[in-house]
Amino acid sequence: MDNRVQMVRAFLMSGTKRLVLAVQFLTILPTPQLKGVSLEDMKRSVIFFPLVGTLLGTVLWIMEAELGKVLPRLACSSISLAVYSLFTGALHWDGLMDTADALGSRKPKDQALEIMKDSRVGAMGVASGIMVYVGKLSILMTIPSDAFKVFVLAPTLSRFGMVLAMTLAPSARGPNGLGGIFAKQIRIRDVFVAATTPTLLIIIVHPTGSGILVFLGSVGMAVLATRLLSRRFEGMTGDTYGAVNEILEWFGWVLAFILWIHR
Repeated sequence: MDNRVQMVRAFLMSGTKRLVLAVQFLTILPTPQLKGVSLEDMKRSVIFFPLVGTLLGTVLWIMEAELGKVLPRLACSSISLAVYSLFTGALHWDGLMDTADALGSRKPKDQALEIMKDSRVGAMGVASGIMVYVGKLSILMTIPSDAFKVFVLAPTLSRFGMVLAMTLAPSARGPNGLGGIFAKQIRIRDVFVAATTPTLLIIIVHPTGSGILVFLGSVGMAVLATRLLSRRFEGMTGDTYGAVNEILEWFGWVLAFILWIHR
């Protein structure tokens, strides 16, 4: 009995540690300081990426619902999206812009990766960042503030898309950076565990063909984006993971709106 209790306790402790790591990777929210973090813990934290997306989407929905009671919709969505982006530290948005600059350079792989690492943002990066941000704002403004399923599912699926990207392509920089930690290092069973969050969310909030279509559409877009980016850079980086997230989030909100709201 004591051995079983110890095994359960160890399982819960490792799960909690990996959940905290997932929050640290995807947000700038304050978290407990962790000790004894292993490379295995970092890799397995991806099983909680979609759950972090669900939590962030829930915060966005609550803000939209509450601010909508006292503010016009444009102001409401602007503030909600700004706070939502602040919680993520705009990490994925930055990755999108860096990726766009590297793509727009038309340089060979090594030079393009150096451009991606540059802290300065070029014209392509600015343009892509504005287009995605305005695109998100415009679609969020059209979604009813009580449509919990629409607000929450897209951030959940976009984080699951990052997990898929990690399994589909190698690291563009070898063992260095986030790509070196995650690219081709994620076990298939962990992908299935990560998939339980969006699957359960669909079953709970929209157990219909439309929910399945949003899931399949997001998975297809994740595969397509990963293939295109990994072909250009001969692998993936932390920045391209961020770009995949931003593309999927925007795409997910648009697709969910088309299937669930605009009918």
